[in-house]
Amino acid sequence: MNLFTPVIPEARWHPLFKMILEGDYAPERDVFARWAQGFEDRDGKFVKEFQLSFESCLWELYLHASLKELSLPVDFSHHAPDFVIGGPRPFNLEATVAAPAAGGKPAYGWTKDDIPEDLNQFNVEAALRICNSFSYKLKRYKEHYATLPHVAGKPFVVGIGAFDRPLAHFAGLRPVVAAFYGLYHDEEATARDASEVVSYNVTSAPKNENVNIDVGLFCDDTYREVSAVVYSALATWGKVRAVADNPNAATLYTTIHPQAGTIYPKVLQRLKRDYSEHLLDGLVVLHNPFADHPLPDEVFDHPRVAQFRPDATGELIERAPDDFLQVRMLQSIVERDDQSEQSA
Repeated sequence: MNLFTPVIPEARWHPLFKMILEGDYAPERDVFARWAQGFEDRDGKFVKEFQLSFESCLWELYLHASLKELSLPVDFSHHAPDFVIGGPRPFNLEATVAAPAAGGKPAYGWTKDDIPEDLNQFNVEAALRICNSFSYKLKRYKEHYATLPHVAGKPFVVGIGAFDRPLAHFAGLRPVVAAFYGLYHDEEATARDASEVVSYNVTSAPKNENVNIDVGLFCDDTYREVSAVVYSALATWGKVRAVADNPNAATLYTTIHPQAGTIYPKVLQRLKRDYSEHLLDGLVVLHNPFADHPLPDEVFDHPRVAQFRPDATGELIERAPDDFLQVRMLQSIVERDDQSEQSA
């Protein structure tokens, strides 16, 4: 599958596809080639969609690469869902992205004007987009996937990538934890000298003045058909650049990680030649404690993957690397009109 041989007119190319195709990005194109190894274009439309819409295909390729990294075998002989995983703990995984609302700005090409002034509103809107994508896939499961013999009786997982707005990656895990567990961490309400971030439970988020949307979707058995959600806000073009073998790139990586004993994160800055990132850094599995077919923790057991699961008392238990990658920003100087390229 040759992703970078154009199959649609240039006028229809996605801006990021055009940039990667025409720019000095051979190492990054190699990353896409590795991720695509073994991937089967079952309906013959994937290359076209990659060049046209890009981000949803990037997310699907990232999930494919992650499954390979976890040694989880994928059976592409079925037309759906996206990934039918075999082995000793079989399950099915359907990919989707949290996309911009109608008329909303795309995730790529952000400027300083896109930096949110109200972080809470930013997170609320992100949570709503996550819930919207999840609900669509649940509907698809009930209407179609659940009737398939290779799906019935097995865990069903929804993989959600965050591409819902400029700087979508900046929200980290705040919106997805609120969306599925009804727990919101409110930095804006937290005093600078506090020892803990202010947190509280939420059951809904305002879509507009008259409509509220339910959150905390894994707090009861309403969505028991879904076993877990696999999520990342960092499986973006920035991830491709981070794992590419391109040590001479003039790129500065700024990353944010937890820091023991304080609410303030650890902020690191490194040039590309000094920076390394694992494929699975930033990947999170959110388990549904009410699932009809629970997904065993062992399926995604990897030192770079974070997993969330409520215990019997309802307390949310987190297993994550101490240096979990919360946010990644990169800045590159490009030889083009003296402009600065910025990526997530």
